[in-house]
Amino acid sequence: MYQVLLLIASVVLLILLISKFRLHTFLSLLLISLLLGIAGGLPLPEVAQHIAEGFGSIMQNIGIVIVAGVIIGEILEVTGGAKKIANAVLNLVGKKNATTATAVTGGVVSLSVFCDAGFIILNPAIKAISRAGKIPYMCLVSALMMGLLAMHSLTPPTPGPVAAAGILGADLGTVMIYGFLVAIPVILITSIFWCNSKFLRNKFPELAPADDVNEATTSEAVKVASDKGPSKASGPSLFKSTLPIIVPIILIVIRSFVAQNPQDAFWFELIFFLGTPYIALLIGVALSFLIPKKITHEVTETWVSTAIKKSAEIVILTGIAGGFGRILQNIGVGEVLADIMAATNLPSIMLPFIISMLVLLAQGSATVALATTSAIILPLLPTLGISPELAVISIAGGSFTGVLPSGSYFWAVTKLAGYDIKKGYIAVTATTFVMGAVAFVSIFVLSMFVS
Repeated sequence: MYQVLLLIASVVLLILLISKFRLHTFLSLLLISLLLGIAGGLPLPEVAQHIAEGFGSIMQNIGIVIVAGVIIGEILEVTGGAKKIANAVLNLVGKKNATTATAVTGGVVSLSVFCDAGFIILNPAIKAISRAGKIPYMCLVSALMMGLLAMHSLTPPTPGPVAAAGILGADLGTVMIYGFLVAIPVILITSIFWCNSKFLRNKFPELAPADDVNEATTSEAVKVASDKGPSKASGPSLFKSTLPIIVPIILIVIRSFVAQNPQDAFWFELIFFLGTPYIALLIGVALSFLIPKKITHEVTETWVSTAIKKSAEIVILTGIAGGFGRILQNIGVGEVLADIMAATNLPSIMLPFIISMLVLLAQGSATVALATTSAIILPLLPTLGISPELAVISIAGGSFTGVLPSGSYFWAVTKLAGYDIKKGYIAVTATTFVMGAVAFVSIFVLSMFVS
């Protein structure tokens, strides 16, 4: 029981350090890991060794994957490839289903672009759709925010689930499949029954305000609203824009299936190699270099450097979360908590979800919630009775349940939409709780069919 008290104390202290004292998450996790190891009775040299080993093992698994994924996203964002994908999805669905189309578009774009950047890219488009289609702006804002966040949190190759999979040793291809199975109902049900609900339409009927956005940049969105067919906007082709996203996903998923029946053959080794997550993402990086009209120094140096800087914080947070998890594992928290769980009637699938949700409410970042909760759940996996892949999806579902003003995404959406904090609570916080409810049910149903 002493180990459980240590775990509770460490989580509370972590929350206080991040939210109350504003200490950076990396330093907070590092300090908590050190204190936890000492309080847990580990010899001092072993405390330092376990943290370093945990950090290094995570970097070995997902360091290159995260960096490569961010590079792809940066190139798609700068070249306009992300917006090309967005317009294609909106064109496919049309005005009558604009709210759901907006959510689906956000989901597709967020496979390669961070949520904040995705909202910045697509916000001018949904403003144009709102004015042209006479659709309440609140409906489109909540739908876009939701679609971006759901897919980004649930589905690799985005950094959060990749980090969680690395920490828990989950198969990335299987996580992708589970992530899509949960993301689809989250996006469709939330967009139809909440984002497009009579409540939001009647309570917030206002259309998007006219602003200084250059209408030329949003003319394609207006074409979408009038259902006039495919876009002819300038910029990279849709084929080139989607290749860096689709090809790595296909390679990783194929590798997962092939790995179930290993064979001593060259074709097997080749598929297994190409489907290795970081190899697949590096192939995606190479394909992303085809998007610009010309490969220049700016593409291969400036854009890549910018992406590496953006990915640095995610990489080190994921690594130190691995160190935290290694300490938890070595002080024996898993065995004690397993005994407690066995004495309750709660389904094992609930624990990762609830812990992740609490971590999110405390500090506001879905990526941090994914990495931190994965470290907490790691020593519990052998006794929870669920697979690492299912644990990742449960954690991911909790990681977006209840985005508060403590999170940067809350303010990115609220400020870009021109909302005050009260409207922000509706567009972001209320919507993410609805998302979480749908995700929880979807994950529970999934757990009935997979272990």
